[in-house]
Amino acid sequence: MIELKEIKKIYKTKQADVAALDNVNIAIQDGEVYGIVGYSGAGKSTLLRLLNGLEKPTSGEVSLAGKALNTLKKSTLRKERQKIGMIFQHFNLLWSRTVLENILFPLEIARVPKAKRKQRALELIRLVGLEGREQAYPSELSGGQKQRVGIARALANDPTVLLCDEATSALDPKTTEDVLELLLDINKKLNLTIVLITHEMQVIRRICDRVAVMSDGKVVEEGQVKEVFKNPRETITKQFIRQDTNIDSEDTITILHELARKYPEGKVARLVFLEDQVRSPFISRISREYDVDINIIQGSVQESQDTSLGSLYVQITGSTESIEQALQKIKAYHIEIEVIDYA
Repeated sequence: MIELKEIKKIYKTKQADVAALDNVNIAIQDGEVYGIVGYSGAGKSTLLRLLNGLEKPTSGEVSLAGKALNTLKKSTLRKERQKIGMIFQHFNLLWSRTVLENILFPLEIARVPKAKRKQRALELIRLVGLEGREQAYPSELSGGQKQRVGIARALANDPTVLLCDEATSALDPKTTEDVLELLLDINKKLNLTIVLITHEMQVIRRICDRVAVMSDGKVVEEGQVKEVFKNPRETITKQFIRQDTNIDSEDTITILHELARKYPEGKVARLVFLEDQVRSPFISRISREYDVDINIIQGSVQESQDTSLGSLYVQITGSTESIEQALQKIKAYHIEIEVIDYA
């Protein structure tokens, strides 16, 4: 287990003290895929440097498997850090080394015997799907292949934790999907704990079990991914989710304003629902039962690791009483509903 207990990190500058992290508490279970999402300046990078032992907190405790990393001597910390693999946004490969040599490098530093390290490197090349590219140089690889080398290198010393620092930000959507599938496969095959640092909510949705949302150095929301997507509490979480679904486009907002002006007696609502409701014709049922018109403005259905997530903007028109009854019935279907004022 990885635990951060009451973590504060303060950087002292000539102008003032800057609190990069403020009372952060996180517990990550063994074998879990845990996402940490936030905009630039939220404190994600600082948190990552604490997790891999590159920095110490101003106060609080960072522990890995019960050992407090911030209290260890340098020699002991170096050994513990071998249990932590890292992959990066821009790959950080050695450009003068081949694929095989890049993967061998951490094994050389760890002084693994030559025969064993080559065997291990070849196993990892097969694991990440780079057979036949062993002698290629980074300049000859695609972005996805470079990241696969980075993943293999990070796994070289058989770590128990893999930290991913914006690992898909430099990749196109198709390659991102392939890399995320690989990480999920590795998580299941090796029971490897993965911590993803990202500003992309689709990465969280796709492979994470739980997520922490960060803002201004604090964890403002945390929970199971499907629950956070279904019922986000904080404004910043709602922003991330809407960006992921691309449901708040300028065209959509314009249409919502026009409908609010044209039908002031109606209601505009955002509905969020999970897999069972995705396959249920609840809109037509409610429309017939309560004599209301439900106009679907925009929607999407997306896949997460273990379920489907649906999101709709709808306009409901009819008598005031019928609209309220329809809204209550929607809630009875265990669908999250947010009535929005676009007047």
